[in-house]
Amino acid sequence: MLMRYAWLAIVAAVAAGPAGAAGGIPDLAILRPDVQTGIANAGWKYDRYKDLASLDAGTAMTVADLKGPAVITHIHTTRHQPVAAMARGIVLEIWFDAADEPAVCVPLADFFGDGCNGGGMDFTSTFIECAPWSYNAYFPMPFKERARVVLRNDTGRNAMNYSYVEWRSLPEWDDRLGYFHATYQRKCFRLTREADETFFEVRGSGHLLGRQFSIATDEPAYAKFRCVMEGNNEVDVDGRPRALDYLGTEDSFTFSWGFQRPFAGLRAGMTLVDLATPSRLSIYRFHDHMPIRFRNSLAWRINWQHETGSFAAMKKAAEGGGAWVDYAAVFYWYQDAPGGYRHAPLEPLADRQKTVLRPAEASQVPAAKPPADKAPPDEAPAGR
Repeated sequence: MLMRYAWLAIVAAVAAGPAGAAGGIPDLAILRPDVQTGIANAGWKYDRYKDLASLDAGTAMTVADLKGPAVITHIHTTRHQPVAAMARGIVLEIWFDAADEPAVCVPLADFFGDGCNGGGMDFTSTFIECAPWSYNAYFPMPFKERARVVLRNDTGRNAMNYSYVEWRSLPEWDDRLGYFHATYQRKCFRLTREADETFFEVRGSGHLLGRQFSIATDEPAYAKFRCVMEGNNEVDVDGRPRALDYLGTEDSFTFSWGFQRPFAGLRAGMTLVDLATPSRLSIYRFHDHMPIRFRNSLAWRINWQHETGSFAAMKKAAEGGGAWVDYAAVFYWYQDAPGGYRHAPLEPLADRQKTVLRPAEASQVPAAKPPADKAPPDEAPAGR
């Protein structure tokens, strides 16, 4: 069975694009006249293609509607002004085959790692990129029958947008290929000695690829992300408690001694480290060197119950009625089914755009259930 899952990763990589080799020669040098490549455009109706759909207020825009078997290799979209309104006001959805629910449902900025409502720096990683006033994603997304990439504008403003999806055909579908998924959940809780929070839970068969966290707190005792950096990251796999156990949140993201300064690498990064009040942090990590595989279920939680060094600070904050922290988490994974995951409902737009979600507001958000060199012009107001 382990060999089967190892082979699944290889097949998925090959389906995504040039990744193998023939006679020691990289695939980029191998001619493939049997493979069709294509691009689907949307949003930019202001010159030649005036019939393109646009990202108007309160509407959904289909960027691509593709027939399989094929694989999406690149998604590109613009960023929008004003950032505070649009970064989480626009939502990315991706639907595969005939699924009744999207495999991807994430606010636009969070999906691309532009954390804390569009507050991160420009960066490039293996899978996500925040380029000057644009976003790019390079996750391979194979599908058997159909793929739809949709942007939904939940705001009251029209968004001047250009998006495209690049894809290539597959000669045939291989049942060992997994469907790409991504989900978002925001939760506000008291970070105390008793805290043990589940951030992601999924059932089915697949492997976890990575995660992105946006964290904000106005708790003085947690300045410089004290206590936030702690907590054992416990990953339960197929009913096995703590199949993986990272002894510290910063180390689970491959850093040490806290979150000290911005950094962007191919597999991990800190794209926002703001030590003001409220403090804001945006971090990502990918596990493509060793995807975390599961046959039946996977759960990721952070457990602060065994902390000792931070106990005094946590106790003081809790006794003062504080200790509140705000986490917005995105998880990326592949699964054997095109749909079936139940995403947590997004917060109301006004709450989604807040820097820190307060406790009373957070209580209204349903919990997740398992199954710039130059700024762009201001967006045109609704009804332009």
